[in-house]
Amino acid sequence: MDNSTTVTICCLTYNHEKFVRQCLDGFITQITNFHFEILVHDDASTDKTQDIIREYATNYPEIIKPILQKENQYSKGNKAILATFCYPQAKGEYIAICEGDDYWTDPYKLQKQVDFLQSHPQYAMSYTSSQIYDQRKEIIENYLIGHEFNDFNDLLIINRIPTLTTCIRTSVIIEYVNDIKPEKQNWLMGDYPMWLWIAYHYKIKFFPEATAVYRAQTESASHSQDLQKQERFALSVIDITTFYIKKFQIVPPKEYWEALNATYYHYYDIYIHQGNFKKSRYYATSIKLEYATERIQKKIRLFPFRYIKFKIRKLFHKHL
Repeated sequence: MDNSTTVTICCLTYNHEKFVRQCLDGFITQITNFHFEILVHDDASTDKTQDIIREYATNYPEIIKPILQKENQYSKGNKAILATFCYPQAKGEYIAICEGDDYWTDPYKLQKQVDFLQSHPQYAMSYTSSQIYDQRKEIIENYLIGHEFNDFNDLLIINRIPTLTTCIRTSVIIEYVNDIKPEKQNWLMGDYPMWLWIAYHYKIKFFPEATAVYRAQTESASHSQDLQKQERFALSVIDITTFYIKKFQIVPPKEYWEALNATYYHYYDIYIHQGNFKKSRYYATSIKLEYATERIQKKIRLFPFRYIKFKIRKLFHKHL
């Protein structure tokens, strides 16, 4: 076996005390004919996550390399944790990403992905399907996430790539970071912008088998019960796609505008029922009616009358 590092696994943790052992075990049990390293970045967890990471680093000093923060970087405004702290330290020719509450189940995951990328230089990355573990129900769902996409426009409509299944050429990641400078963007996610950039410039390989398990929790960066958090995340996704449409001067397909309308109408409907006419007006005017269904067109066109009715009622009650 060549002692040079072929793959760097980048793992992000924060208060993953209950899950991080399963995650790290999925890394160290990978069966490969090459050397890999594991960079574990912990963003100042307040539980025992850092203690567990130190334990594994002691047991596997040649493989596991901790990056342990004393202050939470995300709360200080650094949303591009991987680009700031992990990618610059990566020694591998390829980078695989997995957060500390997810885990790998296929011991040959890395080997299969590296074998393909080494024999297909025109491809920049590969990914697979993933199972979903519902943390609240404590069950594995009977459907998979991660599906093949046709082209850049297809990926622009919806993200089909599970981060925990990816393996990417490090040189391509560096190209992306240098071009986009994600640390200067205000995006709430670091993966989707990179997938779009790579899909525009390179080929991406999809393996249909499930190699990992994504842990769906009630509260996370991409899933929340809090309406404002949901809304901020959805708007951040739109900000990302808008950025690339302008950067690459793309004319999106009608399916993109239909998907955008669906998001806008979702929040319009919520806020109109709450009586929040400032918010509902914003989403009503954001919807492109030429791509909306007749039902949505009718509801949006009635909005000015509902708004006037609301203002009259409010004025009436004010003078009572």
